[in-house]
Amino acid sequence: MKISQKRTIEELHNVAGKRLKRRVCTAIAAVILALLSLPTLSHAEVVDRIVAVINDHIITLSELNTATNVALDNVDGKKPANKKSIFEFRNKALETLINRKLIKQASDAAGIDVNEREIDSAIEDVKKENNLTKEKLMLALAQNGLTMREYREQLKEQIREVKFVDIEFKSKISVLDDEVEDYYRQNINEFLQAPTFRARMIFLPGTDKSVQKKRLAIIEDELKKKVTFEELARQYSEGPNAQDGGDLGWLSKGELDPALELELEKLKINEVSQKITRPEGIYLLQLTRSREAEPASITESTPAIQKTLFNRRMEKRYNSWLKEARKSAHIEIRL
Repeated sequence: MKISQKRTIEELHNVAGKRLKRRVCTAIAAVILALLSLPTLSHAEVVDRIVAVINDHIITLSELNTATNVALDNVDGKKPANKKSIFEFRNKALETLINRKLIKQASDAAGIDVNEREIDSAIEDVKKENNLTKEKLMLALAQNGLTMREYREQLKEQIREVKFVDIEFKSKISVLDDEVEDYYRQNINEFLQAPTFRARMIFLPGTDKSVQKKRLAIIEDELKKKVTFEELARQYSEGPNAQDGGDLGWLSKGELDPALELELEKLKINEVSQKITRPEGIYLLQLTRSREAEPASITESTPAIQKTLFNRRMEKRYNSWLKEARKSAHIEIRL
């Protein structure tokens, strides 16, 4: 059974600032999802051995193979097949595992604990995201050589690691209003919105051709008499928002049928189109407003700016901590 994949904890640790968007349990569940998606390996295929020592922790060959397979499984497009590329993936996977061991050791030292309720919540997230019953989840675990007890233990360790990252880095970062304003001014082009237009529509269905023809003649005659398009839409249209004068609201390119959009592009403000005949009926359009590309307001842009600045600081703080942790650790590679 293959379970859909999400971001892995390895990715979270590599660029922590970009990976702490989700709740702790959801982020952790993603790791197990990735592991469950791997094909089951026969124990006879691999003779396990130690490939790295990090202080008093070890990384085994089976751990490294699993991490490498997860990395390869998450590649977009064609997976690398040559030995050099796979070797690079393996080295990267090993570096990620070393980083995780260092975080685990720091979590132990900080006395971070995980209760059973948090593990239960993570399991429920996995079941919900993948539409799994308890029985189907247990079957998926068994197919990959995991018992529920082992699964819960893995979840517990992963949750502890993420809680450490959250406490050690995330809780110590803030973004000030002045910084948001400075970023907005200096990067205004990032917040440009697409051009938009506003239009009204009259739709006459083709179910009864004689009625359709009669109504169209009345509308065209009334328009010549300067009766407003809005009033005529209320009276004759069987299209959207007829009660509001056929107002379609603000639209971006691509939101209307291409044939209708093409006719709107030919119009000046308040100009009415010629009749547009389609299999379903006849359309008349009026362009009421047009708005060129302009930046979103600072209020609209603030959440995205805060996220960008927060992620930058998170990544910088995390990388700095990791650099010091690796410098002071005893790391021995035995590949």
